[in-house]
Amino acid sequence: LNIISQISLLDECEFLERALEELHKNESKIVDKLVYKEQEVSVLVKLGHLEEGEALYRALLSMNPDNY
Repeated sequence: LNIISQISLLDECEFLERALEELHKNESKIVDKLVYKEQEVSVLVKLGHLEEGEALYRALLSMNPDNY
């Protein structure tokens, strides 16, 4: 990767880490827990936290198996 690509990836990772922090910090204020978990798993997977993301996806599927 060239330096511009590396900087761009770092910026994206920092943004996603911050998004995950904010999501966790505001969990108690979020009424729709299903949407909360969907957003959380999306960010986790984008950050490469695949095992944690997989576990959360499986939990979501057990809660609502018809939602793909």
